[in-house]
Amino acid sequence: MGEMGLRQAYATIKNAYRKVGRNPVTTASDLKLVTPLSANKTTYSFPVLVGDDASNYSPGVAILLNRADAFTATELGLFVGKPAAAPTAATSSQFDWYSYANPTIFTSSGTTQKSIFNNSYINVTINNVQYLQNFSTLRLRRSPVTQTGLGYGVHATATASSVLSTSLDSFNGEQDGYFPLVPTLQLSGTSKIDIQLVLPEALGGTVESNACVMIAFRGFLSLGASNLNK
Repeated sequence: MGEMGLRQAYATIKNAYRKVGRNPVTTASDLKLVTPLSANKTTYSFPVLVGDDASNYSPGVAILLNRADAFTATELGLFVGKPAAAPTAATSSQFDWYSYANPTIFTSSGTTQKSIFNNSYINVTINNVQYLQNFSTLRLRRSPVTQTGLGYGVHATATASSVLSTSLDSFNGEQDGYFPLVPTLQLSGTSKIDIQLVLPEALGGTVESNACVMIAFRGFLSLGASNLNK
């Protein structure tokens, strides 16, 4: 979403609160909802509120919504990652997120992960009302031209194999893997929020240890704006 669209979204949010006599501090923010990948699941449910993350991902790897706050989501993204250690270890944040089934990183499940980005969908239900239904994950797939271990470059002394081994994914964090949400999603810390990723079939086979999937929202956080604080 461009700067003009973000300014318009911000103004709309502030006006909506002003109409009901409220003026919460509202700032650009993100939610990162993370859950482990499984060989057997076809439906993944994501923790949204602080305290609901049973996997205990490190701060920053997962960013959840405080129960006193509200979040207006303007963009949605889908990513997979593979932490080097368990979610509670100090090194758990030292990994990259991928907006496609990277076969070099996910050597065991890279092929089956294609179903996540090509033929799955996302549903979002808030207080038993489905606000996002059958949102195709194909909108969110971004396969870069330069990929890990597969890119070529020119180096006067390096062999072809060494050049290949050091190449990394090209990635623009401002836009890659995200799609704008129109209309926006309104998430309140006191609402019953159910966010699901639905696969056509389970990944099966071997899923790498610690591999995880993230649904990410970009938007605006309004502090103390949940229904709890009316």
